[in-house]
Amino acid sequence: MADSSSSTAQTTGAEFKPFAWNPVHGLDHEERRRALFLNDARDVIDGAHTLMQLLAWDEGRRDATQPLLDDAHRASIQRLLIASLGMLHAGIEGQCEALDVARM
Repeated sequence: MADSSSSTAQTTGAEFKPFAWNPVHGLDHEERRRALFLNDARDVIDGAHTLMQLLAWDEGRRDATQPLLDDAHRASIQRLLIASLGMLHAGIEGQCEALDVARM
């Protein structure tokens, strides 16, 4: 017997994939809103991962050559990552709360 969450996912017609681009054409308003949120979340995570790779690459250069980033730049990028991921976390919590309210 399937639980209600899996049967709900089957009846909406839209299958969202959090780490893939979700097309929004042809979706109803609520599905479009969710797809746009997931697309934005994907972009934030991809950007954060890229910045973390840049920081790691630059850290590796400290021993061999002059690093690209000084301590102030590194700290700024780290704060940007923290803020971006914190905002994404708050958005995810908001989406979850909205789903919980909709189920009641």
